[in-house]
Amino acid sequence: MSEANDIERVIHALKTVPEKSLLIVELANEVTDKKGNLDFDKLIDRQREVNLGVAEAKAYVQATQKAVDALKKVPARKGGY
Repeated sequence: MSEANDIERVIHALKTVPEKSLLIVELANEVTDKKGNLDFDKLIDRQREVNLGVAEAKAYVQATQKAVDALKKVPARKGGY
């Protein structure tokens, strides 16, 4: 495979990883007490958002892993860019 193809593959893989502020992180910040512990009663009340946040985080992980795998397949080359 040519260098141009490798670069195109990497660019495509990186574009599939969404720039995100993950809902699960936002939720965790919103339902902690002053000591930094999760308030599970608040989480129960927001179960739908928690489920959505978990699904979103899993999708993000999958997209990131695909990008990492694509980068690992690019052969190392001598010289600087």
